[in-house]
Amino acid sequence: MNSSSGSASFFNKVPWTFLVIIYLVVTQIMEIPLDGVPGFVLIGLGVFVLFAEFFKSGDIGLAVFMIDVITSVIGLVAATVLLCYLVWVMGQQLTFYHWFGYTILLGDAIFSPLNSFRTALRNFGVGA
Repeated sequence: MNSSSGSASFFNKVPWTFLVIIYLVVTQIMEIPLDGVPGFVLIGLGVFVLFAEFFKSGDIGLAVFMIDVITSVIGLVAATVLLCYLVWVMGQQLTFYHWFGYTILLGDAIFSPLNSFRTALRNFGVGA
């Protein structure tokens, strides 16, 4: 019983959105094009991250909520910096996969706090 609560606690503390950013940065540094398998890996990773963050936002606590919102905003800023760097400094044209990764981060930044808020309202019996 203790190990399952420890793994759940680990699951709730990990900012999963950073996996998408790290993947995009690593593929850029290693000069791996996102066409083909690396792009499909990004799509799979993005879907996993979106589900993980949405599931994580359903377990509401004030500290977890604040950390989730802060990491979502930091992830959004980091992704924006990465996209701007790719376009303006590297002169690279963005692909579908870049926009997909950014959309996952934007969706997490919007829907996770909304899900947390909805769960908090339900837990407190507001509107019932």
